[in-house]
Amino acid sequence: MVYPRLLAVVVGLLAVVAVPAGCTAIGIGVCDDPDPEELFEAAFVHDDDLEVVHGERTTAVSGGNDTRTERIEVTERPYVTYRSEVLDSDVPQREGTQYVSNATGSWSYDPSADVVTAYEADAPYENDAVREARAQQAERQLEYYDLTYRGTRTIADREAHVLDIEAKPETAETGISLFIGDSELILYAVETVDPAEELTVVEQTVWIDAEYRYPLQERLVVEGPTGDRYEMTERFETVTFNTAIEDDRFVFDPPANATVQEWD
Repeated sequence: MVYPRLLAVVVGLLAVVAVPAGCTAIGIGVCDDPDPEELFEAAFVHDDDLEVVHGERTTAVSGGNDTRTERIEVTERPYVTYRSEVLDSDVPQREGTQYVSNATGSWSYDPSADVVTAYEADAPYENDAVREARAQQAERQLEYYDLTYRGTRTIADREAHVLDIEAKPETAETGISLFIGDSELILYAVETVDPAEELTVVEQTVWIDAEYRYPLQERLVVEGPTGDRYEMTERFETVTFNTAIEDDRFVFDPPANATVQEWD
C-alpha cells in the first residue's frame, strides 16, 4: 500500500497571521498558491496536529460499460494504526471485508472464504520511523512527476487543494501507486481489471485537506497494454479529524471458526 498532503510559506511576516491560500488581507498583500511540491509531500506526511481520521469513503472503478462501487468505513491514526471495513459493495462477497494494522502487524479478513491473512512484524513499528520513511519516499518520487496546482474544491464539506500529478515522459509510470486506499483491493477485488495486465498511469489527481494535509479524494486513470482505459476514484463522503477513538479499535480478533494463515 502506498498509502499513497500545503500551505505556501510566507516569508518576511513580522507577526503570526493566519491567512488562507490565494487570499488578500490588509497590510499582508496577496497570498501565493500552495507550493505543489509541498502538496505532493503532504500526500505522504500530514500535518503534525493530525492524530485521528475517521470517515466513510466511496471507491468507484469503471472500465468499458462496467462500473463497480463500494463504501468503506476508515479509521486511522497516522502512520501505523489503521482499520477499514467494507460496508457495502457491488461485489456482495466483498461486504464485511476488514483490514487492521497496528505496531505489531496486520490482518486481512475475507468473510466470503472465512479466512484471515496475518502478518507479524519482526519488531514493533515505530510511528516516527514510519513517518520519516514516508517523507523520504515523497522526496525520492518528486523527481519523477510534473505537478500542477488546480485551486481548491469542497470534499466532504471541507476545503481541499487540488493537485494534478503527471509522470514525466522519461519516467512513464507502470503499475499503480495510490495515496488513498489499496490499489490491489480497488482494481482487482472489485473484479474490474485483470490482475495480470500491466497498467500504466496516464492521469492522476489528488485533493488534499487544506487544514490537516490529508488526502480526501483521488482520481486515477490507467491504461492497459491494448489501450483499454480504467478510471478509479477514492473519495471521502464524510470525514472527521481528531475525534476520540478507543485503542481496541485497532485490535483484530479473528472470528471463532475462521482459518488463519500467515502472509506469504
